[in-house]
Amino acid sequence: MYTSASEAAVRSRYRRIRNYYLAAAAGTAGLSFLYELFSHHVYSSAMLFAFAYPLLLGAGLSALLLRQRSPIPPHWTLDFYHAGVMTLTVGSFYRGVLEIFGTTNRLWAVYAYAGAALLLLGIACLVLRERSRKRHPRAPDSVPAAQSPSRGS
Repeated sequence: MYTSASEAAVRSRYRRIRNYYLAAAAGTAGLSFLYELFSHHVYSSAMLFAFAYPLLLGAGLSALLLRQRSPIPPHWTLDFYHAGVMTLTVGSFYRGVLEIFGTTNRLWAVYAYAGAALLLLGIACLVLRERSRKRHPRAPDSVPAAQSPSRGS
């Protein structure tokens, strides 16, 4: 269980993450619109839907975790996950540029594999951390006697 102060901090953090991804989705949609506006009405589905990665995988997941009142995972776990979402977004945008130019390149597949690997790594780290927490629970308020502050001095 969380105290009201720590719960407020967790909710605030999830809101910031959600807002970051909403801004990234809006920025990606704006760039996609501008790029396709100047591409003589040649469209690419990869570029049209590049905004879906930050919207669904980022803001959607943050809103879901906010609703479930889940604790914030460690920074390194979130860093892997965020890097995966952004790698998938950039890869989709890159593939869209190539499709609009009418050329192909095998490099876009690297973005898909790297993004998926980073997403899975972030999720796996989170799952492993939760398993270890359940196996070895710590009492949050217990302080060893040697570390407790001495009174009277």
